[in-house]
Amino acid sequence: MNRFTPVSWRADLKGGLSAAAVALPLGLAFGVVSGAGPVAGLYCAICTGFFAAIFGGTPAQIAGPTGPIAIVMASVFLQFSGQPAAAMGVVMLAGLTQVLFGALHLGRYISLIPYPVISGFGSGVGCIIIVMQFNPLLGQPSVTDTVIAVRSLPESISNINLWALGAASLSFAACHLVPRKLRSICPAELIVLIGGTLLISILGIQVPLLNAPETLFPTISWPPLMSLPWKDMWVAALALALISSLDSLVTSMVADTASQNFHDSDQELVGQGIGNLVASLLGTIPGAGSMSRTMANIRSGGVSPLSGVFHSLFLLVLLFVAGDLIQFIPSALVSGILIHIGIQSIDWTYIKRFPYAPRSGVLIMLVVWVLAVFINVVTAVAVGVIMASLGLVKRMADIELETVKLTTDDNTDVHLTHEERASLTESAGATLLINLGGPLTFGAANGLMKRLGNIGQHKSVVLDLSEVSHIDDSTAFAFENIIRRAQNNDQHVILVGLHKPVIRIFVRTGLLPLIRECVRFRHRLDGLNYAKHVPRN
Repeated sequence: MNRFTPVSWRADLKGGLSAAAVALPLGLAFGVVSGAGPVAGLYCAICTGFFAAIFGGTPAQIAGPTGPIAIVMASVFLQFSGQPAAAMGVVMLAGLTQVLFGALHLGRYISLIPYPVISGFGSGVGCIIIVMQFNPLLGQPSVTDTVIAVRSLPESISNINLWALGAASLSFAACHLVPRKLRSICPAELIVLIGGTLLISILGIQVPLLNAPETLFPTISWPPLMSLPWKDMWVAALALALISSLDSLVTSMVADTASQNFHDSDQELVGQGIGNLVASLLGTIPGAGSMSRTMANIRSGGVSPLSGVFHSLFLLVLLFVAGDLIQFIPSALVSGILIHIGIQSIDWTYIKRFPYAPRSGVLIMLVVWVLAVFINVVTAVAVGVIMASLGLVKRMADIELETVKLTTDDNTDVHLTHEERASLTESAGATLLINLGGPLTFGAANGLMKRLGNIGQHKSVVLDLSEVSHIDDSTAFAFENIIRRAQNNDQHVILVGLHKPVIRIFVRTGLLPLIRECVRFRHRLDGLNYAKHVPRN
C-alpha cells in the first residue's frame, strides 16, 4: 500500500489540486442539500479529506460530503430541528461508531453488500437530490424533505422566478456541454459555477443567492450533555455511520481498480470515523469517500494519502481567501449542478440491462430504489440486504440439495467402484445408499428432512457423508430427525466418512450420543458390506 513517499509528492500535489477543483462546487452543493449551508460542505471536505487521508486505508481516496451523506444529514437536521448540538452529537457518535466498526474488523462485511442493493441505493439518492431541487429550480427557498418539496411544488410554480429557472437550466445544460478538452483541465461544475456567477452579476439579473453565514469560522455551543436526547441520537448515528461506511468502501473498491492498489477496509473505516469526529467538533457535516474526487485525484497522478492532505489545504486556503464571495453565487446555478449530479447518480447502465438481467437482482434494485425515495435510505439498504441474503440462501440450498442422491442398486449416477456396485446389488434393495456432497447449511436443512424424512422400508440406511466438508446447527438437527425416524422404523443407520469439522458440530449440538448409537465406518465399501449382512425380518 502506498503511503507518504518523497518520490510521489509532485504527482500528489497535482492530484490534490484536481480533487480540490472537483470538491469546491460539490462541497457547496452538498452543503446546501444537507441544510447546513454551503460553507459547511467545504469544511466537511477539508476535515474529512485531511484526517481520512492520514488515518484511512485507501491511499488515493479523497473524502468529503457526498449525496447519500447529505440526504441523511438533511433528515437528521429535520429530526433535531432547533437542536444543532444534538445534530452534531449524531455526527460525533457516527464517527465513533465507524472507528468501532474498524476496530472490530467489520469493514470486510460491509463491503459484501450486493451490487443491486448499491445500484438501487445510488439511484434512489439521485432521485432524492433531483426532487429536493424543485424549489430552487423555480427560484424558491430550498427544503430538506422530499415530501415537502413535492407538496410545495404547486405554490412554487405559481411564484416562479423565470430568471432562476433559466439560470438553473443553463447551469444544467452547461454541465453536459462543456467540451471534453476543457473538462480535462477544469471540472465542468466549477466552470459553470464561476462563469455563471460572473455572467449573472454582469447582467444584473435578480435571482436568489446562496445563504452564507456571517462568519466563515464554524462555531457550536454545547449544552449540558445530559440534556441531549441520546437515545434518538444513537439511532440516527448508527444509520449515518452505516451509510458513510458503505459509501466509503464502495469508493475504495473503485479506487483499487483504478489505481491497481488494495485498500484496508477496517483502517478506512477508522480514518473516516476520525474525520467525521473532528467534523462534529467543528460543527460541520460528516463525509465519506467521494467517487468523483477520488477519480480526479487518481487520473491526475495522485497515489498516496499526501494527495488528500494537499486537497484539504488547497480548499482551506481558498476558503479564507475567497470565502466571502460565496454569498454572490446564485442558488439556481447550484440547483442545476445538483440536478446534473442526481441524474448521474442513477445507474443507467444497470437499467439498460433490465431486459436480460436476473429478475431477482432487478427486483431488489427497484425495491431499494423506491424505499430510498419514499421511506429512507437506511431502511432501503436494510431491506435490500435482507432480500439479497434470502435469495442467496435459497439458491445455495437448491445447489446443496442437488448433491443429495438416493439409490438402492447399481443404476445410479453416484460414482461407485466395482466392489461398491457389487455389494449394493447383493443387498437386493434392502440397503438404501444416501450420498451427500459439499457443505450443507441451514438453507438446505428443511429440504433434507422433506427428501429423507420418509425413506421407505429398507432394512439398512447408509448415510455417506464422506464428501460433506461442513454442516451447521440446523443441518445437524435435520440429521437427528432423519436418524430418529429411521430408528423408529427399525432401520439400521450406518454413517460413513464423518470428517472432524462435521463431528465437531454434532458434539456442540449435543448429538454425539445419537451418533454413537449408529454404526460408523470410514469408507463407503465397508458400510455397504456391513449393510448387506444385516438380517432381515
